Amino acid sequence: MDRPLVDEGVSLGALLRGIRLDRGMTQEQLGEASGLSVRSIRDLERGVSCPRVSTLRLLTQTWNLPDSQGAELHRLARSWRDRTRRREPSVMAD
Repeated sequence: MDRPLVDEGVSLGALLRGIRLDRGMTQEQLGEASGLSVRSIRDLERGVSCPRVSTLRLLTQTWNLPDSQGAELHRLARSWRDRTRRREPSVMAD
């Protein structure tokens, strides 16, 4: 059985950074291996942006993560998007 990627409360960005470091990769090496820009990787790790489904798929393939761990990344990304949407002020029509 695959071990869980995260303990409750760990941010998606921290998790992505942790996986990268566990694999001994710099942001530059991950960028070369995945086709993502270093800036994109940096923004994801800092929590400035949330990865798209296609980006998560790229990272999962690049790191050769088991399906269960890839699904966990997707779950965290959905949770991040949901929290972000709730914080956005609603636009009221006049």
